[in-house]
Amino acid sequence: MLELRTISGVTGVMGCLMALVMAFQRRSYPPSIHGLGHWTAAPLLAFASALLFTLRGVLPALLSAGLANALMFAAAATFLAGSCRFFGQPLSARATSLLWLTGAATLLFMSLFNGGYGWRVLFMGLLLGGVVAWHAAVVWRQPQHSFATRFTGTVLALMSAIILARAVSAPFAPPQEGLFTPAPMQVVYLLGLAFGTLLTSIGTVLMASEHLRRELERLITHDSLTGALTRRALFASGEAELARARRQGRPMAVLMLDLDHFKQINDEHGHRVGDRVLVDFVARAHAVLRRPAVLGRYGGEEFVALLPDTDTAQALAVSERIRASTCADPALPRCAVSIGVAAAQPQDSLEALINRADAGLYDAKALGRNRVVARGPAPH
Repeated sequence: MLELRTISGVTGVMGCLMALVMAFQRRSYPPSIHGLGHWTAAPLLAFASALLFTLRGVLPALLSAGLANALMFAAAATFLAGSCRFFGQPLSARATSLLWLTGAATLLFMSLFNGGYGWRVLFMGLLLGGVVAWHAAVVWRQPQHSFATRFTGTVLALMSAIILARAVSAPFAPPQEGLFTPAPMQVVYLLGLAFGTLLTSIGTVLMASEHLRRELERLITHDSLTGALTRRALFASGEAELARARRQGRPMAVLMLDLDHFKQINDEHGHRVGDRVLVDFVARAHAVLRRPAVLGRYGGEEFVALLPDTDTAQALAVSERIRASTCADPALPRCAVSIGVAAAQPQDSLEALINRADAGLYDAKALGRNRVVARGPAPH
């Protein structure tokens, strides 16, 4: 049999090392990634718990049993709270209060209850296994699954199963003297805690890294102010959509949109108000556009919308809805929009299609602005 006290000590050391890893990682992550503080604190709590467990027989029961179990429960609850914050679903005040009260109850029960060891294991196992299962459910419930979430959710589910299996079997198992009595279930349990804590910490690092990668990809492909596609991402999407439309013989249209007299808004109200007008306009346009249509910032106050599976008549109807939309914030100055429309022809390149929509936009401005003009292909 493995020396169980050594396993407990190794659990603590691994938890401490993972806390250091997360602490250093946290310094390089942007503040938009939440929950990292909890994920740093949880392994430290697990380390403190394992240290007290290892010193059982040396320290009083209040510390080596009561406080050790309370800290182990606190570590699981802190991991859970960190994941909830990470996924933008922080625990409610009621749930947080319940966890605090449960931790206090654990401390009192494990310190004062002198009944059979099996019943103490059952009490603690149900509480700890329940929190770990809750954590697994939070991770698996996320709509966007990745390797990191699947890995972390699987580790938590297996860890919960081991804890609960030990808990429900303890009252019916042969009498034991304590945590470090050699027994197969004890070995499985302590190894489950050791590797579960380590792998959960690794999972949180992976989830944070994936989140950071997605943010960096978004910064590359989306305008930081408005959230519309960048010009580079717009052209990449447009080339792919135009090739698909040509291959499948389906229509496609492009809109060139320009906010009328936008410079005047900047001059009279300041650039901060101008920025808010741009953000508001993109929100209005996105409310009208439906996937797979995309909107990109072409430059300054000019935008391009790509409308796959859309003919000229449909593109004109979409353009009129965008033009007729109003600011969501009544405090913002009203800003009209002129729109040029062009439908793809079999021989069109994306550049030629955008240039034709731009010519329609030029016509709309020449005719007095705040209007929609479609431009057909030039006669041969």
